[in-house]
Amino acid sequence: MSMSKIKKNDIVISEENIMNILSYIISYLIIEENNNNNIKINYNNKPLLILGPSGVGKDTIINMLLEKYPEIFYKLPSYTTREKRKGEIDGKDYFFITKEEFKVMKDENKLFGIQEYNDNFYASNKSKLYELIKKGDKIIILNYNIETVKAIKDEFDFNYIAIFPPSEDELRNRLKNRGTKPEELEKRMQNSLREKNLIIEANYIKDIFTNDDKNECFKKIEEHIKKLYPSFFRNV
Repeated sequence: MSMSKIKKNDIVISEENIMNILSYIISYLIIEENNNNNIKINYNNKPLLILGPSGVGKDTIINMLLEKYPEIFYKLPSYTTREKRKGEIDGKDYFFITKEEFKVMKDENKLFGIQEYNDNFYASNKSKLYELIKKGDKIIILNYNIETVKAIKDEFDFNYIAIFPPSEDELRNRLKNRGTKPEELEKRMQNSLREKNLIIEANYIKDIFTNDDKNECFKKIEEHIKKLYPSFFRNV
């Protein structure tokens, strides 16, 4: 950017400073309440919604983003009623609660993006999500299935990224490797393929990446995100 200067009344302001001031103002004009009490998010701070079939490697890519850019990204942990898997940390990966606790939070209107998958429930903390959007200092990563996205897409503006497996055989292998029980494998495969087809049919989801190799997939997604959120990567 050129460093030409504007001079008026003996005050000198560089173009770079003007852009920085404008970026600062925009970053705080995040939330606009409308008559329906929905939230309108400006282009600079849309949550990043990463979706794809179960077993495709979404959590791996998300964790790579969090590890490389902890000052830029924040993943809002969901509440879930499923059992904790090996290596998962309560409060970091998910908040693990009972179905009874989930129902109480739902009845109290404390949850956002409620979804059901394989007889378990998932949702985000509504007030925490609103708080993070208002704060506006990080890119919020969310992970919802396509049915939930359909239900909430008119309430929020998102940037969408979908991740697909290279093949059905590879998806089956990944589900096996994550400890899926043999009697559950076919059901999970059917659900995953249905999820993939529904994402393809959703014309508002344009950016789809194939996770054949996690490092290559990460590089492509990383570069794409930099184009979606240039202000966050200006000094990186």
